[in-house]
Amino acid sequence: MKSDEILELAEEQKRRRRDAKRWLKRVYFQTLRVEAEERALKYIEARVNNSVGKMETDGASVDRSQSSRRREAALVDYAQKNEELEAECMKLAKLKHETRETIAKIKDERLERIAERRYIDCLTWHDVEKIEAFSHAHMMRLHVEILNKAAAILEKEGGRA
Repeated sequence: MKSDEILELAEEQKRRRRDAKRWLKRVYFQTLRVEAEERALKYIEARVNNSVGKMETDGASVDRSQSSRRREAALVDYAQKNEELEAECMKLAKLKHETRETIAKIKDERLERIAERRYIDCLTWHDVEKIEAFSHAHMMRLHVEILNKAAAILEKEGGRA
């Protein structure tokens, strides 16, 4: 094999691993979106509670109507954000299910366990290394193996990567 062919093959393998990693990390990014929606919902909930408190302490009828409008607006925001959160949670559940199915096709219990901890449970590599009692270098070798197998599975199933 010529050196150009070897370099081209290495670049192709690298691209396949990068695509598989991007596909597997969808759960992580969706988890971040869900967490952001949860924080936003808590903020709006505090606004609702704050507007209720103001209504109870307001004395004048003009202030009462302003408080009522603030409370109503906060409740509408809360309902809308709650719907958005539910949609994001459903999307996360779907992504986790798809990713679990793909990881299960690796057919190596150790690699499946590592991939699930990293890509489903969203643990850091440091945490996975501690749990599995592997060195960082060994974990990265296993990670390359996981990505190679995941890339092959995704390509076989129609190019989902």
